[in-house]
Amino acid sequence: MNTKTKKITCISCPFGCTLELVCQNKELTKISGNKCQRGHIYAKNEFYNPKRMLTSTIKLIDGTIFQLPVRTKEPIPKGKIKEAMLALKTLSTKAPIQTGTVLVPDLVETGVALIATRSVKKSDT
Repeated sequence: MNTKTKKITCISCPFGCTLELVCQNKELTKISGNKCQRGHIYAKNEFYNPKRMLTSTIKLIDGTIFQLPVRTKEPIPKGKIKEAMLALKTLSTKAPIQTGTVLVPDLVETGVALIATRSVKKSDT
């Protein structure tokens, strides 16, 4: 049997537990070190389907600033981050824009929306 141990830090609550994951033949067999149930759930999700929030900027046209801060509304699969960043390089939107505006309803086929994280007025010039 091929047994591997991996340590990760849980980010689900303020404890920041060091979790130890033991896997055999690509199956998670043991989770230890968590002080709460959220740590156990976090470890399973991180092992089988890691996801991350994506925060970045896109080009803003006719705004009082040139780059609009954006983020995904929910975490997306870690394996889709590079594809999503490449897609963001091609995006732009026009001012005015409000915080929370959905810019892309389904970013790189993840089912997760890309939203504006800042309100920006249209430039006077």
